[in-house]
Amino acid sequence: MLIKLVPGQAGQKGTLEAVRSAPDGHTLLFTDNYRDQLHRYTFRNLAYDTNQDLVPVARVNYGEIGIIARTDGPYETWAQFEADARARPGELTMSHSGLWVALFVPALQIMNNLGLQMRMVPYRGGGPAKAALMAGDVHMSMAFPATVAADVEAGRVRILATAGPERILEGVPSFAEIGLPTTTGFMHRVVMAPVGIPEDRLTILRQAFAQMQQEGAYQQLMARLGENTEYLDGADYQAIRMQQSDDYRELAESLLVQ
Repeated sequence: MLIKLVPGQAGQKGTLEAVRSAPDGHTLLFTDNYRDQLHRYTFRNLAYDTNQDLVPVARVNYGEIGIIARTDGPYETWAQFEADARARPGELTMSHSGLWVALFVPALQIMNNLGLQMRMVPYRGGGPAKAALMAGDVHMSMAFPATVAADVEAGRVRILATAGPERILEGVPSFAEIGLPTTTGFMHRVVMAPVGIPEDRLTILRQAFAQMQQEGAYQQLMARLGENTEYLDGADYQAIRMQQSDDYRELAESLLVQ
């Protein structure tokens, strides 16, 4: 498999290239739930409709976002940060990686669900967003635990809470424990194909990605990256996809129609 990175417009250029490709199974799109289901409500005049133009091959895995702070900062727990945010509405700052993507969306959901007000500060990617936190330019940020594992181990970063209904890290509360919906903060990493792909080729691709999960080299790679291998067949992911569409429409309407 040849990998082609297509940067630009928060993933829209790459998505459009995949949508316009021949539906023969030779061109696939690696994307996520935000670009797939949220952008249709937050960007005007998209040149495609992901629900009409793309079909899921497989969900490779998912990542649970975490709320992070510096260990030399004032916050040792989420409760401390939340109390400060409520006491100083609109004063605390949070770095993020760009509009309507992995760090930005969960932060909006947190504020929306918990009634908090924070000032969102954009950076060009997750790395610069974390660097801003480490430099003391912002009060908090968000990151997937695997991407800050070295910083946590070195004592530079503290994770205050992680997405999901249950704890995934010892001593770190889940989003459910701090009063958030259990679906908040999940990034689903998904392989898509253009609509119109012959059914037999779609079946071959789905079988190939399922088989990949059993490969020792793949399992070792994911373990080294600190990632899970929670695979879902494309047909099973489709049901989750439609629920995401409903949830993100409500989120966009609550924030944009004001």
